[in-house]
Amino acid sequence: MKRNLIFAIISVVIGVLAGASVYFYEYFYPKQYVKNEAGEYVNVAAAKNSDTFPVTKNTVFEIEYYYPDEQRTLKEQVNDIPALLGCDKAGVLTYLDDYMQHLSYDERDKGLASFELISYNENHIYLRKTFKREVRSGYYAKSFNGTIVILNGDEKTVFEYTQIPINVLPENLQEEVIQGYYLETEEALYSFLENYSS
Repeated sequence: MKRNLIFAIISVVIGVLAGASVYFYEYFYPKQYVKNEAGEYVNVAAAKNSDTFPVTKNTVFEIEYYYPDEQRTLKEQVNDIPALLGCDKAGVLTYLDDYMQHLSYDERDKGLASFELISYNENHIYLRKTFKREVRSGYYAKSFNGTIVILNGDEKTVFEYTQIPINVLPENLQEEVIQGYYLETEEALYSFLENYSS
Protein backbone atom coordinates (compact mmCIF):
# COMPACT_ATOMS: atom_id res chain seq x y z
CA MET A 1 0.00 0.00 0.00
CA LYS A 2 2.82 2.37 0.86
CA ARG A 3 4.41 1.60 -2.45
CA ASN A 4 1.18 2.42 -4.38
CA LEU A 5 0.81 5.75 -2.54
CA ILE A 6 4.42 6.74 -3.29
CA PHE A 7 3.95 5.70 -6.94
CA ALA A 8 0.75 7.81 -7.20
CA ILE A 9 2.41 10.86 -5.66
CA ILE A 10 5.44 10.54 -7.95
CA SER A 11 3.12 10.13 -11.00
CA VAL A 12 1.16 13.27 -10.07
CA VAL A 13 4.37 15.27 -9.52
CA ILE A 14 5.82 14.09 -12.87
CA GLY A 15 2.53 14.95 -14.64
CA VAL A 16 2.45 18.44 -13.10
CA LEU A 17 6.11 19.05 -13.99
CA ALA A 18 5.58 17.85 -17.59
CA GLY A 19 2.51 20.08 -18.02
CA ALA A 20 4.31 23.07 -16.51
CA SER A 21 7.37 22.55 -18.70
CA VAL A 22 5.24 22.41 -21.87
CA TYR A 23 3.40 25.57 -20.80
CA PHE A 24 6.61 27.46 -20.00
CA TYR A 25 8.30 26.27 -23.20
CA GLU A 26 5.38 27.63 -25.28
CA TYR A 27 5.42 30.84 -23.22
CA PHE A 28 9.14 31.54 -23.55
CA TYR A 29 9.74 30.01 -27.02
CA PRO A 30 6.60 30.65 -29.09
CA LYS A 31 6.40 29.30 -32.62
CA GLN A 32 6.83 32.61 -34.45
CA TYR A 33 7.30 31.73 -38.10
CA VAL A 34 5.18 29.30 -40.12
CA LYS A 35 5.13 28.64 -43.83
CA ASN A 36 1.94 29.82 -45.57
CA GLU A 37 0.37 28.50 -48.79
CA ALA A 38 2.64 30.70 -50.93
CA GLY A 39 5.76 29.18 -49.33
CA GLU A 40 6.67 32.35 -47.41
CA TYR A 41 7.48 32.45 -43.73
CA VAL A 42 5.00 34.60 -41.80
CA ASN A 43 5.47 35.89 -38.25
CA VAL A 44 2.34 34.50 -36.61
CA ALA A 45 3.28 35.83 -33.16
CA ALA A 46 3.18 39.40 -34.48
CA ALA A 47 -0.13 38.75 -36.22
CA LYS A 48 -1.67 37.34 -32.99
CA ASN A 49 -0.43 40.21 -30.86
CA SER A 50 -1.80 42.88 -33.18
CA ASP A 51 -4.32 43.18 -35.94
CA THR A 52 -1.62 44.03 -38.48
CA PHE A 53 0.62 41.95 -40.68
CA PRO A 54 4.38 42.32 -41.00
CA VAL A 55 5.88 43.92 -44.08
CA THR A 56 7.29 41.29 -46.45
CA LYS A 57 9.27 41.43 -49.68
CA ASN A 58 5.95 41.18 -51.55
CA THR A 59 4.43 44.24 -49.87
CA VAL A 60 3.77 47.02 -52.37
CA PHE A 61 4.16 50.64 -51.29
CA GLU A 62 2.21 53.38 -53.00
CA ILE A 63 3.50 56.86 -52.19
CA GLU A 64 1.42 59.93 -52.94
CA TYR A 65 3.22 63.27 -53.26
CA TYR A 66 0.69 65.97 -52.39
CA TYR A 67 1.26 69.69 -53.12
CA PRO A 68 -1.78 71.54 -51.69
CA ASP A 69 -0.54 75.01 -52.70
CA GLU A 70 -0.42 73.92 -56.34
CA GLN A 71 -3.40 71.54 -56.05
CA ARG A 72 -1.26 68.80 -57.56
CA THR A 73 -0.87 65.12 -56.66
CA LEU A 74 1.69 62.64 -57.99
CA LYS A 75 1.76 58.91 -57.26
CA GLU A 76 4.61 56.42 -57.29
CA GLN A 77 4.63 52.69 -56.68
CA VAL A 78 7.65 51.31 -54.84
CA ASN A 79 8.27 47.57 -54.59
CA ASP A 80 10.04 47.69 -51.24
CA ILE A 81 11.49 49.89 -48.53
CA PRO A 82 14.23 47.71 -47.00
CA ALA A 83 14.12 49.47 -43.61
CA LEU A 84 10.52 48.32 -43.15
CA LEU A 85 10.94 44.57 -43.81
CA GLY A 86 9.45 42.64 -40.90
CA CYS A 87 7.79 45.71 -39.35
CA ASP A 88 4.14 45.75 -38.34
CA LYS A 89 1.92 48.84 -38.41
CA ALA A 90 3.51 50.29 -35.26
CA GLY A 91 6.97 49.82 -36.82
CA VAL A 92 5.88 51.65 -39.98
CA LEU A 93 4.53 54.55 -37.90
CA THR A 94 7.79 54.71 -35.93
CA TYR A 95 9.76 54.76 -39.22
CA LEU A 96 7.66 57.67 -40.52
CA ASP A 97 8.18 59.65 -37.29
CA ASP A 98 11.95 59.07 -37.45
CA TYR A 99 11.95 60.04 -41.13
CA MET A 100 10.33 63.40 -40.34
CA GLN A 101 12.72 64.05 -37.44
CA HIS A 102 15.77 63.41 -39.64
CA LEU A 103 14.79 65.07 -42.93
CA SER A 104 17.36 65.44 -45.66
CA TYR A 105 18.29 68.99 -46.62
CA ASP A 106 16.75 68.44 -50.06
CA GLU A 107 13.32 67.45 -48.71
CA ARG A 108 13.39 70.19 -46.08
CA ASP A 109 14.15 72.68 -48.84
CA LYS A 110 11.27 71.33 -50.94
CA GLY A 111 8.97 71.93 -47.96
CA LEU A 112 8.11 68.40 -46.80
CA ALA A 113 5.54 69.03 -44.06
CA SER A 114 4.33 65.50 -43.28
CA PHE A 115 4.86 61.84 -44.16
CA GLU A 116 1.89 59.79 -43.05
CA LEU A 117 0.34 56.36 -43.30
CA ILE A 118 -2.97 56.42 -45.16
CA SER A 119 -3.79 52.69 -45.27
CA TYR A 120 -2.12 49.48 -44.15
CA ASN A 121 -3.20 46.13 -45.59
CA GLU A 122 -1.50 42.75 -45.67
CA ASN A 123 0.35 43.37 -48.94
CA HIS A 124 -0.34 47.03 -49.78
CA ILE A 125 0.73 50.13 -47.83
CA TYR A 126 -0.39 53.58 -48.91
CA LEU A 127 1.75 56.56 -47.76
CA ARG A 128 1.44 60.31 -48.36
CA LYS A 129 4.14 63.01 -48.41
CA THR A 130 2.69 66.52 -48.15
CA PHE A 131 4.82 69.43 -49.33
CA LYS A 132 4.06 73.00 -48.21
CA ARG A 133 6.34 75.93 -48.82
CA GLU A 134 6.44 78.31 -45.90
CA VAL A 135 6.67 81.84 -47.24
CA ARG A 136 7.36 84.51 -44.71
CA SER A 137 6.11 87.98 -45.35
CA GLY A 138 8.93 89.81 -43.62
CA TYR A 139 12.53 90.48 -44.65
CA TYR A 140 15.94 88.92 -44.13
CA ALA A 141 19.22 90.74 -43.60
CA LYS A 142 22.11 88.69 -44.98
CA SER A 143 25.77 89.24 -45.61
CA PHE A 144 26.98 89.43 -49.22
CA ASN A 145 30.59 90.33 -50.05
CA GLY A 146 31.04 91.99 -46.65
CA THR A 147 27.95 94.21 -46.88
CA ILE A 148 24.36 93.70 -45.77
CA VAL A 149 21.71 92.82 -48.35
CA ILE A 150 17.98 92.89 -47.53
CA LEU A 151 15.98 90.00 -49.01
CA ASN A 152 12.22 89.49 -49.18
CA GLY A 153 10.62 86.77 -47.03
CA ASP A 154 11.27 84.11 -49.67
CA GLU A 155 15.03 84.59 -49.01
CA LYS A 156 15.70 84.74 -52.76
CA THR A 157 14.46 88.08 -54.07
CA VAL A 158 16.61 91.10 -53.25
CA PHE A 159 14.66 93.94 -51.65
CA GLU A 160 17.60 96.34 -51.23
CA TYR A 161 21.39 96.41 -51.48
CA THR A 162 22.83 98.44 -48.62
CA GLN A 163 26.26 99.94 -48.19
CA ILE A 164 26.40 98.86 -44.54
CA PRO A 165 29.53 96.78 -43.85
CA ILE A 166 28.86 93.72 -41.71
CA ASN A 167 31.74 94.54 -39.34
CA VAL A 168 29.87 97.59 -37.91
CA LEU A 169 27.31 95.24 -36.33
CA PRO A 170 27.77 93.79 -32.84
CA GLU A 171 29.49 90.39 -32.94
CA ASN A 172 26.42 88.31 -32.00
CA LEU A 173 24.31 90.15 -34.62
CA GLN A 174 27.01 89.53 -37.25
CA GLU A 175 26.58 85.78 -36.74
CA GLU A 176 22.80 86.08 -37.06
CA VAL A 177 23.09 88.14 -40.26
CA ILE A 178 25.44 85.55 -41.76
CA GLN A 179 22.74 82.90 -41.11
CA GLY A 180 19.90 85.22 -42.14
CA TYR A 181 18.52 87.72 -39.63
CA TYR A 182 14.71 87.83 -39.84
CA LEU A 183 12.92 91.19 -39.65
CA GLU A 184 9.18 90.65 -39.32
CA THR A 185 7.82 94.07 -40.31
CA GLU A 186 8.77 97.04 -42.44
CA GLU A 187 9.17 99.09 -39.24
CA ALA A 188 11.67 96.55 -37.88
CA LEU A 189 13.54 96.70 -41.19
CA TYR A 190 13.81 100.50 -41.22
CA SER A 191 14.77 100.59 -37.55
CA PHE A 192 17.55 98.08 -38.28
CA LEU A 193 18.78 100.13 -41.26
CA GLU A 194 18.70 103.44 -39.32
CA ASN A 195 20.64 101.97 -36.38
CA TYR A 196 23.54 100.67 -38.47
CA SER A 197 23.83 103.05 -41.45
CA SER A 198 26.29 105.92 -41.04
